[in-house]
Amino acid sequence: MDKLTLLRAMNGIHEEDVVMAGKLYFHGNKTHRTTKRLLTLALAAALMLALGAAAWAVWSVHIARQQDLRADLKIEESKVNSYMEYDVTQQEKAGSAASLVLLSAVNDGTEQRIYVDVSPVAKEDIARFPADVRFAWSIAGTEIGGFAGPQLPVTLNLSGDEAIRNAVLDYAYDEETETLTLQCYADVKSLEKGMADLGTDSVPLQVHMIVGEDDSHTFGPVPFLLTAEQKRSFDFGHAQYHDKELDKTIEIVGLELTPFSAVWKVNYEGAASFHEPGADPEAYRPWSILEDRVCIEAKLIFSDGSTFSTGGALTCPFENGVVELHCGWGSAIDINDVQRIVLGDLVLWEREADSR
Repeated sequence: MDKLTLLRAMNGIHEEDVVMAGKLYFHGNKTHRTTKRLLTLALAAALMLALGAAAWAVWSVHIARQQDLRADLKIEESKVNSYMEYDVTQQEKAGSAASLVLLSAVNDGTEQRIYVDVSPVAKEDIARFPADVRFAWSIAGTEIGGFAGPQLPVTLNLSGDEAIRNAVLDYAYDEETETLTLQCYADVKSLEKGMADLGTDSVPLQVHMIVGEDDSHTFGPVPFLLTAEQKRSFDFGHAQYHDKELDKTIEIVGLELTPFSAVWKVNYEGAASFHEPGADPEAYRPWSILEDRVCIEAKLIFSDGSTFSTGGALTCPFENGVVELHCGWGSAIDINDVQRIVLGDLVLWEREADSR
């Protein structure tokens, strides 16, 4: 049985069987399984033998990373159906000088978050991060690209280069296989432009590690398709919120919600002029504070009584007659479980009793 046949045979085998096969192969653990389970374990072990121990070790890292990402991003508990996970068995990179493996991706409407493994990355280069090493993604054959960075647990709070570097070594780097897990932050419109420029329905994605001033290492490219967006929209009509401290009233028009992001749509007197180049920053300042208060102080209330704040706006363009306040966060929320949306005493939206 050749490697290709084995890869095809591996379709449908769960990660648990892969992990178990690895334990049996490397540690000789004894176990009692049903005939069907033993067959899948045998296939996994056969694949390992065909690929070789080194290639198997790299492949096992990819599988483990996917499991970690699912848990950290709360994909299953938040019922995220827009999360795309890739079959690493079909990405034949064994033996290449520099590899790029797609792990997963999610489209939050504005940004496509792409999780990848790159290798080989020397530990000495990690030791120079973030001061003297940086990462980026690009679309091969174009000038389109953006930022990439090591994927760390969402709840981690870090301060200082040494703490960041140690976290990368602990959570994003596998020293044995020299594999580093990264997240690429790709603007959806940029990817769409790349497809239009190339005349294709996918883009050749590549990742770069820049060491020092101009020492660049490129991983890939691999074909990447935009993933589907999961979105829920709320119409607040012309809800008016008056802030007593600022003595200003803002109209809250609506909200577009994805598991990882929100776009609040608001309006107020002079909003368009305040978001034009050269606008008076002092005149805009109270409105800027009020925009952030909407994002931070408004609460999404779920069926178990828990609440969630979307956090401050990352960008706030004026488009289609409203100010769009774009917010984002790390772990997913269950957007279909939102029962009420409130801002102080103002109820912006409430689920009807029979609309489950």
